[in-house]
Amino acid sequence: MGLNLLPIEMDDIRKRLDREPNEIEWRVIDAVWSEHCSYKSSKIFLKSFSIDSPNVIMGIKDWQDAGAVDIGDGWAIVIKVESHNHPSAIDPFNGAATGVGGIIRDIISKGAKPIALMDMIRVGNLKIRKNVWLLKNIIAGIAAYGNSIGVPVVGGELSFDDTYNDNPLVDVAAIGIVRKDKIKPSIVDKAGLKLVLAGLTGIDGLGGASFASRKLSGEDEIGAVQIADPFAGKIILDVTLEIADKVEAIKDLGGGGLAVAVTEMANGLGAIVDIEKIPLRVKNMNPADVIISETQERMLYAVEEKNVEEVCKAFEEYEYPCSVIGEITSEPIIKFRYFGKDLVSLPTNALLEPPKFLWPIKNVRKNVEEKNVDLPLESTIYTVLSHPDLVSKEWVYSQFDYEVNTSTVVKPGDANGAVVSLPNGKLLAIKADGNPDLCSEDAYECGKGIVAEAYRNLATVGARGMVAVDHLQFGDPKKPEVYYTFVEAIRGIGEATRFFNIPIVGGKVSFYNENSQGKPIKPTPLIVMAGLVQGKLLKNRVEDSSYVVLLGYTRKELGGSLLSKIFKVPSQAPKVRLQEDLLSSEVVIDAINEEKITFAKDISRGGLAASLFNIIVHGYGVEISTKSILSDTDNVVENLFSESSGRFVILTNEPEWIVEKSRSKGIVASIIGKVNKKTSILTIDNTDYDLKTIVNNYFNFLEEVIGNG
Repeated sequence: MGLNLLPIEMDDIRKRLDREPNEIEWRVIDAVWSEHCSYKSSKIFLKSFSIDSPNVIMGIKDWQDAGAVDIGDGWAIVIKVESHNHPSAIDPFNGAATGVGGIIRDIISKGAKPIALMDMIRVGNLKIRKNVWLLKNIIAGIAAYGNSIGVPVVGGELSFDDTYNDNPLVDVAAIGIVRKDKIKPSIVDKAGLKLVLAGLTGIDGLGGASFASRKLSGEDEIGAVQIADPFAGKIILDVTLEIADKVEAIKDLGGGGLAVAVTEMANGLGAIVDIEKIPLRVKNMNPADVIISETQERMLYAVEEKNVEEVCKAFEEYEYPCSVIGEITSEPIIKFRYFGKDLVSLPTNALLEPPKFLWPIKNVRKNVEEKNVDLPLESTIYTVLSHPDLVSKEWVYSQFDYEVNTSTVVKPGDANGAVVSLPNGKLLAIKADGNPDLCSEDAYECGKGIVAEAYRNLATVGARGMVAVDHLQFGDPKKPEVYYTFVEAIRGIGEATRFFNIPIVGGKVSFYNENSQGKPIKPTPLIVMAGLVQGKLLKNRVEDSSYVVLLGYTRKELGGSLLSKIFKVPSQAPKVRLQEDLLSSEVVIDAINEEKITFAKDISRGGLAASLFNIIVHGYGVEISTKSILSDTDNVVENLFSESSGRFVILTNEPEWIVEKSRSKGIVASIIGKVNKKTSILTIDNTDYDLKTIVNNYFNFLEEVIGNG
């Protein structure tokens, strides 16, 4: 049957049922109990995340499609993150496009209007032609869907590493807006409701959830990839928002198809589904395939009988299929029937309560013997600043209609965080952050670090983080070294979000990200954070003669840094000092509201040198004195490329104000240099380094590699 179930799971379900499931039931169990849908290897640890906040309206509850938080004035935002990693490795265009479609349906399942998308893409070395092909088509898929449905892609991440050569990561986050008293659940609490399905069911995406719950085999897996239809998706979006008041619950048909959607929506009650009533795209489909198909652009609604006609009439105006396929029952059994014959009859609780696994854990934290860094400064600057991770992503953003709906306030790439306007007049900042290089060194510190980095990034536009979702992407959890990094990352994320008092209202776990030889990706947890601008918004601008102020203390912590990755520098990973991240962020927000700064950039990937380079690409030069850097090392390379946390580069005409404000908060700041008109020149301790070639690479790299690829 090609099942992914373990022998212990198969024995477990036999005992619960006191019988042998039939072949179709096995396929349903395989889908519902898949890692992708059930979180059986992760749920225990996910319970450690906090959703304690008076603003949380809907958090991490079983089977809710997205989380929601109150933003005041009767409004709420809905937020979700998802991935389509395996499908994008096989069919990058449809894999990425259906990832966008799926996340949009998660948002509208809450009755919310989608207002922003973010894409976080990680692919392998671009010297390999296949990776160029993957990236080009991933971007095209995201653009095709987002542009067609009119939801702007306002920002994201793009990075490169050999670990993703066979297994790219394609993450998509979405934000929606809704009146808080209009939020819809994805689950029901009473029997008698009719199950209404909108959309056609086909043979694409068969076994997708199971496919996502195992490593890539390298064999023909194209049948597990769904096909995108953004124009149908736009109908689903518009009509769902139109009829939201007429339905009791809304559920996206994602992983596991109807098998999962019906089971989760029933929420401990039962359901009867008549397969012959399901509108099909392909004639004479196998009933079992109908149940687990993951065809896109479908939604499931629980509807009072009196409202069914009105709901379906809204779809009929677009000639879009809509059909009553069953109902919610009080008997806690999920039944799929075909012309009156039960093909599947399984207890709801048995499906919703798969065995939970705690796999063996093996500590992989590295003991590093530190050595003094002895690298030539000039070539090191050129090499690090030329890395593809640091180049402009403008070529990518230009593929997206990021100004549709005219709500985008800060354009992609113009700041550390994206900013969109909300109906209540407030400004919402959004940012996603991950750091797989740090996670491969110390997953616990990385978990803390990505939360802190997202918090700092929001501060650079004047926002304070208020809500987050996470996406945890790892290899095979049954491998002790992989499972260790997973558990440690969760520990770090949980600690940091509790420190900042930021609830995690949802997320995703993606295991089995490995190539066909079984080599896992670097551990890649991701945080997507949103927060409201606290008064004034900072739009970065660079002015001649501005002072460069370094906020925070620099430490010799190069482990997991870009420098260490390139030059194999042995060093300890940064210890994330959350107190410093919080206080330095408060200084930045205060300085923005006092109009004391014109530019703010947090120090992260590439260290201080990369942040200074971000000033230079605006057409200016920068001169600094490394002796002015408050640090625990006098090594120039270490000071320039350390990625220790809690730091910002600020441009200001009142540097002493920044220094005194920092002292009043209990942290340090130092005036390290000035901006000048020496275009593309970085002056370090009175020595000029001409970065014209690197600036040209910054602006043109992606277009030259991908646009002509």
